[in-house]
Amino acid sequence: MFALLLRRYKGMILASILFFYLGCGITLSFIRIDCVSSLSTTNNRKSKDDFNTNLERVEYAVLIVSSPMNEAKRDCIRATWANFVHNIIIENGEHLYKWNHTWTENSVPQDFIKCFFVVGVQGLDSVKLKKIQSEHTRSNDLLILSDFEDSYKNLASKLIHSLEWMSKNLKQLKYIIKCDDDSFVRVDLIVRDLEAFAPEMNGPTISQYVTYKKTLPSYKGLYWGYFDGRARVFLNGKWQEKDWFLCDTYLPYALGGGYVISRSIVDYIAKNSEFLSQYNSEDVSMGVWTAALDGINRVHDTRFDTEWKSRGCDNNMLVRHKQTLSDMFQMYRTLVNSQGTKLCKTEAALRKYYQYNWNSLPSVCCK
Repeated sequence: MFALLLRRYKGMILASILFFYLGCGITLSFIRIDCVSSLSTTNNRKSKDDFNTNLERVEYAVLIVSSPMNEAKRDCIRATWANFVHNIIIENGEHLYKWNHTWTENSVPQDFIKCFFVVGVQGLDSVKLKKIQSEHTRSNDLLILSDFEDSYKNLASKLIHSLEWMSKNLKQLKYIIKCDDDSFVRVDLIVRDLEAFAPEMNGPTISQYVTYKKTLPSYKGLYWGYFDGRARVFLNGKWQEKDWFLCDTYLPYALGGGYVISRSIVDYIAKNSEFLSQYNSEDVSMGVWTAALDGINRVHDTRFDTEWKSRGCDNNMLVRHKQTLSDMFQMYRTLVNSQGTKLCKTEAALRKYYQYNWNSLPSVCCK
């Protein structure tokens, strides 16, 4: 009997199923359109309001050097360590570190720390340019250099352009944390230590990690990272320096995977940019630009894993350079699951670190 009814009303049943799915599809399409429209409106408003108006409240800028086509790397950072800026909160007028991040809860918003992905867009075709503009609309964190062609040989110039912009537009700026888009940065812990110890950087809780030349009554600025003073000058290959003439080695510099400079250094470079020599490596250039500055506290810190190859993973590290997207997500998961106490799934020392000897000549600085 059932089979007879099924054959008799087969057409009606099929038509009903067709219209049911068609109706669902149309409904879901309108829902998706509404969501996209709402998100677009919100992002456009956010981009216009936050990026321009709230710049006046930025005290700590995270300057992330990125290539225009590295959207996947930027999204990875946005989804992982960039969220840790919310672990710095203000209580009774003081900036304090407090783990403030979970899988499910929204972080408390703040606007005194901001990440900027700097990209040059001169020479990009219309499709790539539109993609960059669309990314900025949704993310509100691109520092777009419209009159700058992005390339490796222009890295020093790119850094100068960025520092000029920040010197001009970030009125409350205290420090810049510079890093690459393949670095995992504990921005929260860096800001915590800056608030507690800068510019002297001589607190007992960090003394085992840092070395500096001498203690002064006061400092005019801070240059903080993992320094090298014995590096031989590259005469060929990717890092070739055709215009280098100063000496047989590079001047002492903090390795470019991640370092910190104070507002005083930012302003100095911005004001004197037209007189500064530029070399292929932006970190080498920074070492040269700051070499003649008096009263700058140059601080070597073993928690910066910023060499050409990672030294491994230690839970105390502030920066880990040369990390893949998978590496970043793994460290992020480990930190979230441990409430910020563990960076490494498994700690491992792949290469040795050194303490910088500021009282010796650079050629024997780093044993």
